Amino acid sequence: MFQPDCELIMEAIQILAQQIQETDYRIGVLEAEAMELNPLQYVGSQREVNRLVRVKHTLQDKWNNAMSELAICRSAHPAHHHFDRDPVLADDSPMEKRKSL
Repeated sequence: MFQPDCELIMEAIQILAQQIQETDYRIGVLEAEAMELNPLQYVGSQREVNRLVRVKHTLQDKWNNAMSELAICRSAHPAHHHFDRDPVLADDSPMEKRKSL
């Protein structure tokens, strides 16, 4: 279990990831629709695509910053990492256990 601060950061990362996916989907829909438009309508649609791409880049920057904050949070609370309990990552686990995973 992570510290409450780390959990809040993880929740923010999930929300940002969802927003990025939704924006990406909207970009894809607009691009597909734009192929069927006349040139003047295409220009208007392209402006909206460009705006959404800027929004997506902003969200990605926020996601990257949140991931950095999460790494800092996790490194500040190493007791909450249980890598030594993972049989795949533990050095003292027999090979039979690793193969059965």
